[in-house]
Amino acid sequence: MSESGGIRLDRLVWLWHGLFAATLLVPTVFALVDGDRLLTAALTAGFAGWYWIMVARHPGWWGRPVPMVLYWCGAIAFTVALAGQHDAYSMLLYSQYPLMFITLGWWSLVPIVVMTALVGWRAGAWDGGADAVLSLMTTAGLAAVIALFVNAVVNQSEQRREALEALAATRAELATTARHAGMLEERQRLAREIHDTVAQALTSVVTQLEAADQAIDERPDDARRHLDMARRSARNGLTDIRRSVRELRPDLLEGTSFGEALERACRRWSAETGILAGLQTTGTAIPLHPDIETALLRTVQEALVNTAKHASASRVTVTLSYLGDTVSLDIDDDGAGFAGAPRPRADGGFGLAGMRERIAAVGGELHIESTPGSGTTIAASVPV
Repeated sequence: MSESGGIRLDRLVWLWHGLFAATLLVPTVFALVDGDRLLTAALTAGFAGWYWIMVARHPGWWGRPVPMVLYWCGAIAFTVALAGQHDAYSMLLYSQYPLMFITLGWWSLVPIVVMTALVGWRAGAWDGGADAVLSLMTTAGLAAVIALFVNAVVNQSEQRREALEALAATRAELATTARHAGMLEERQRLAREIHDTVAQALTSVVTQLEAADQAIDERPDDARRHLDMARRSARNGLTDIRRSVRELRPDLLEGTSFGEALERACRRWSAETGILAGLQTTGTAIPLHPDIETALLRTVQEALVNTAKHASASRVTVTLSYLGDTVSLDIDDDGAGFAGAPRPRADGGFGLAGMRERIAAVGGELHIESTPGSGTTIAASVPV
């Protein structure tokens, strides 16, 4: 599309084609009644075909100087010839001026003057005195003003589109950065947890085995006690390792879809607590990144734990919604609710603040709404 005129003509292509067709067909009706019908029909068909080949069929040529200069040479010839058949063809100027300005830019001033002079001569406008000449020049000026206005409007629209695309790209980059930061934070958390649990357990095992080795000959009872302590430390370390592995990929997500995993989590929780929990799914399910599935599943599990401990609810509804490029998860209960900011868990558990951090780590947002006596809603939204 045209760059010389600074406008994206693909946005307005229907306007130019319609304007050309109208300014060609309307005077043709008058010319066929009053003039040489055969020659008029031949020139009209020739001009329409020329326009079709050079403009309508090849819109990519609009911004290229060589094909446009060639087209306008032919268009001026057809326009001048038709103006000689009937003065009503002066109407063609209304469609030729704006398109000429847009496809040729400021260079169009030269062919505009040439076309105006030749059409005015063939149509007999120069014989009509100063008024006819002024009318033609006014038409040319008005066409240039209209083209400038359209140019400014579409340029502004194009700048807005580019700004929105840049904003979308920035948001995507920020989401990726947040996801990577969340992954790094999770790895650091696991490293600290392994150091504080598994490493300490193994250190304890080594210490107890060394003590048993020293006491095995002279104090066999002490040696057996040290072996028992080493065994307990090893078992505790194994439990911590298994817990860390489950933290990386919940067992509910193994070999099943995300929706089925949520449904199983709700059923399991209902069986344990006696509180009715149901899953509703809207939209067309799409594959999610494993990190997103884990974050959302953990959020549901933690929300259900909080509900069982604090809400005194009789029903919980989990709603999974696929919204094009976003997946949302709502957990609604009919419990007691609370006022103000959520309080941290007394047992040091994940808690509401932890859920928000987990969702933020995958580029999403989590909102909590609660009113005393009206239940609580936890809403998570994550871009997919």
